[in-house]
Amino acid sequence: MSGARIDAAMKDKSRPRRDRARDIRDRTADVLDFIGVTPGDRVIDFLPFRGYFTRLFASLVGERGHVFALIPESARKIDRITKGRLEVDQITRESGNVSVLESPDGELPGSIDLCFIGQNYHDLHHGFIGPVDMRAFNEVVYRVLKPEGAYVIVDHVACPDAATKLHRIDPAIVLLEVGAAGFEFAGKHDVLRNRDDPHTSSIFARGIRYRTDRFIFKFRKSAP
Repeated sequence: MSGARIDAAMKDKSRPRRDRARDIRDRTADVLDFIGVTPGDRVIDFLPFRGYFTRLFASLVGERGHVFALIPESARKIDRITKGRLEVDQITRESGNVSVLESPDGELPGSIDLCFIGQNYHDLHHGFIGPVDMRAFNEVVYRVLKPEGAYVIVDHVACPDAATKLHRIDPAIVLLEVGAAGFEFAGKHDVLRNRDDPHTSSIFARGIRYRTDRFIFKFRKSAP
């Protein structure tokens, strides 16, 4: 991906100050470069909260592309998700290439170039979204992607026997589940790894919040 386009998207003055403060902490330029969004792409941003990546994706896909912010109805019982939805709705009003979806099932649009899940895959297993049938969920993602479309997952690393209340997931589980839906593993990025994180505390715990050990996996739908 063009570093100049990423730089321009991140320097957009319409972005909230809090987003620009997060850019360095979360090494966002490196993450976006790994993801590889291009002009004209159609992107699903799953549970975008306040639209941090939604805004960036909208800038990167341009007028010919489109970003679908997927906010499952089951998540709206959480106050912070409902408040975040208001900000995403504002993005849709300001941008001509962003819309909100509420259904994670077969009603999703097709011909998608990228499905992105940023630190919420674990919530599909428990909490305010799950548990859901992960095989069925990943098969839906596979179906709506274009051939060679990308499925990118960022999440907090857990020990194999970690309790679900920690809001983490064992990377091996993600590899197994996504692979079972037919995806090919296309690589990983270690830019968010923190080997000082013992994986034994909640991601919201003092001292580790915003500094968790995170994996970034990219999968691809096989070409026909």
